[in-house]
Amino acid sequence: MKHIVTNKLVKTSDKHAKFLLENLNLLRKQKELCDAILIVGQNKTPAQRAILSACSPYLRAMFTGELAESRQPEIIIRDIEEYAMELLIAYCYTSRIVIEEVQITCCEFLQKQLDPTIFLGIRAFADTHSCRELLRVADHYVQQHFIDVKESEEFLFLPIHQLIEIISSDELNMTSEGDVFNAVMQWISCDVQQRKQYLPKILEHVRFPLMSARFLVNTVSSDPLIRSDQAKYYLLLPQELRGWCSGGAIASVEMFDPVTNERRAVSPMSKRRCGVGVAVLNNLLYAVGGHDGVSYLNSVEKFDPQTNQWNNDIAPASSCRTSVGVAVLSGCVYSMSNIR
Repeated sequence: MKHIVTNKLVKTSDKHAKFLLENLNLLRKQKELCDAILIVGQNKTPAQRAILSACSPYLRAMFTGELAESRQPEIIIRDIEEYAMELLIAYCYTSRIVIEEVQITCCEFLQKQLDPTIFLGIRAFADTHSCRELLRVADHYVQQHFIDVKESEEFLFLPIHQLIEIISSDELNMTSEGDVFNAVMQWISCDVQQRKQYLPKILEHVRFPLMSARFLVNTVSSDPLIRSDQAKYYLLLPQELRGWCSGGAIASVEMFDPVTNERRAVSPMSKRRCGVGVAVLNNLLYAVGGHDGVSYLNSVEKFDPQTNQWNNDIAPASSCRTSVGVAVLSGCVYSMSNIR
């Protein structure tokens, strides 16, 4: 293209920049006029400092500053894959890069960077850029390292749908279901006023039947949010844990008459109990152990339906226990429980 300016002739070429880059790249490939060698892993790539500096502020600072690399013919580049570095150098000389390859390379790199402190950001990147393999690896990482992940700051800022996704997984690696409950309550506690409304929905995915009675009594039932009306629904019902009472220890007793199909209240026990074991011997109902809402019990009392009275003048069990299994054999009452 020619332009006439006053009495001067100015010629410009739209092809010049492309021609220049192509020839500079050719010189690089032929290892001519190269004044730097970039080393990534086992790979050594020759290049010209001027070109790299013009394209990368990071490399410009490295080559023109007081760093040792500015005087070294070979420069070691860390924390990047060989293939990724090749792509970036080629871009400096060609102004062209295939996005799909960069995406794959970035995903492969991020897979190796997974850590409990940054897993959320990596997972979000994978989701945004449709990196299915990275998303799968990130989810698997969270499942396998749940104990560490739940202690990270990022865990506290999970959106509710991701929290539910994580705790619902059958592949979650944990010491007990109590870890899941503690993680949920920790997440709620980060912003109680805003998040407590989600507690019933989240607790649908906590597997209470897999928890020990001791954990249910000492941890779950004592949590103020769980005891509130909106969440206590998710605790186990009495018949689901050998006498464990989700509503708290009680002393009241009812008698059911199958002949008349009627229920009526009888005398209450002398102590409030939940997790109590019961058995019948000689037409007397024995109540053994349990939990009074504060501590485990070893006391035993018996009920006489003829007099409608409880008698606690019975030797206590050898240890305090709850969720007691009780049986009668050869005129004796046996109690069994590993929760004490």
